[in-house]
Amino acid sequence: MPGMLANLLTESSLACRFDANKRVRSMSLKPFALVKPFRRLSAAPQSETESRPVPLWLCAYLDRLPLEVLGLPDDHSAAVVEESKGRPWIRVVSSRAAEKGAAPGMPLSAAYALCPELRIESRDREREWQALQRLAQYSLDFTPWVSLDLPQSLLLEVRGSLNLFGGLRALTAKFKEILAARGYRASCAATPAPFASWLLACNAREHDVQQPEELRSALGDLPSAVLGVDARTHERLLKAGLSTLCDLWRLPRDGLARRYGPQVLDLLDRATGSRATPLSRFHSPPSFRSLLELPAETDRLAYFFPAIELLIGRLTEFLAARDAAVTQILLTLGHRGHPSTLLRQGSRRPTRKSTHLALLLRERLERLSLPAPVCSLELHSQAIIPWAMVSADLFAEKASGPAEWHELLDQLQARLGPKALQRLQARGDHRPELAGHRIDGSEAMIPAPEPRPLWLLPRPRALSRHDLCHILPETERIEGGWWDQETTRRDYHIAIDRQGARLWVYRDLQAPERWYLHGLFG
Repeated sequence: MPGMLANLLTESSLACRFDANKRVRSMSLKPFALVKPFRRLSAAPQSETESRPVPLWLCAYLDRLPLEVLGLPDDHSAAVVEESKGRPWIRVVSSRAAEKGAAPGMPLSAAYALCPELRIESRDREREWQALQRLAQYSLDFTPWVSLDLPQSLLLEVRGSLNLFGGLRALTAKFKEILAARGYRASCAATPAPFASWLLACNAREHDVQQPEELRSALGDLPSAVLGVDARTHERLLKAGLSTLCDLWRLPRDGLARRYGPQVLDLLDRATGSRATPLSRFHSPPSFRSLLELPAETDRLAYFFPAIELLIGRLTEFLAARDAAVTQILLTLGHRGHPSTLLRQGSRRPTRKSTHLALLLRERLERLSLPAPVCSLELHSQAIIPWAMVSADLFAEKASGPAEWHELLDQLQARLGPKALQRLQARGDHRPELAGHRIDGSEAMIPAPEPRPLWLLPRPRALSRHDLCHILPETERIEGGWWDQETTRRDYHIAIDRQGARLWVYRDLQAPERWYLHGLFG
């Protein structure tokens, strides 16, 4: 029996070996064909994830920006106020005022009670925005990705700049040094989520968080008020004992959104980086600068003006590529051993015509006395604005439009000098002899609600009613001058004399029998 059992086991084992070998022979190529693609698919996401680094957002929050743009000294009692619900409230205070008890959010009366010598200034948001734009241009030296979307802050994506500046701490210290050199103090924080960086910087938590999974521990002890929800929702959160972000994260997401609205959940997701914060990228205003060294020094305009035309050609190509126009250019003529000659040329209307700009510069250069031969030329312009197309008549063969008229005025001013052309500007006076005056400028601002003559006499001239052949019935009454004891009450008419000239005459209502000639129509 044992022998028989042993024989059966031996035969079955041999059969199993045979079947296994047969199965392996028949499938010898299949395991390699199945395993190899599986490894390729599993390796691709890992390499793709490894090649895409986590962004790092550095936020610089300028908590004293309203004070700094107004030039208020920190060692004096000063504060910036802002109206809310019709009442002025303290927005930010200087260090001296803070030592005496004044604080942001305090009513103005309470601040005066604590600090009677407090200097008050209204908040100037326009100046703050201009200051942020200037600082954003300096920030472009650290990274090409700068945003101004979050309030009172600069956001920089600095992951790709860490090696260049020697790490995050060195970059942050250099950036704060640049801000301090321009009179601004900032709190800086860096995290993988821009909203989280802003929350930390606003609360003076200068943390450096490198990985997204560390955000909750860094933000957990912040008060829930930092999310910026409305006052009613914040009050409900406090009544429920949800005073910190950590308390909110402990609640179920569905219940949190159902009780307090989806906005709270959205802000929490933006803080942890699980939801993207939409940001717009800051772009520096375009400017043009091109330098050209001459092969030889020369003071002959015919020799170096082709180089100026070459620079103007570069400028027009720059403008056409950006669909822009220019209102002013600056030409610098370099001399060896002498100060450079600066030639500033403006245009009444935005232009990008190379022929027009070249003609204006030639008119100026032909009347310019050079101190020395020219060795270099530089053309520069920052007055670049978007180009606006001018609609033209489809069937007009040749018509001088406003653009051609302004080009002619530009050429006359370049030839005759900046003060040779003047314009009329309206005054707040209805009396024709005092209604306008001449100033240097580019465009006329005289309104013409009624027909006005082209020439006014220096003084109205008395005339007889018999000198007038015909008087049109339309009347314009002008009264004024009571404020300077020169009361005027007149009825103006358009009249035709015996020679057929059109006159602008009036009758003095204080003496109705008297007629005066005040202007000529042509």
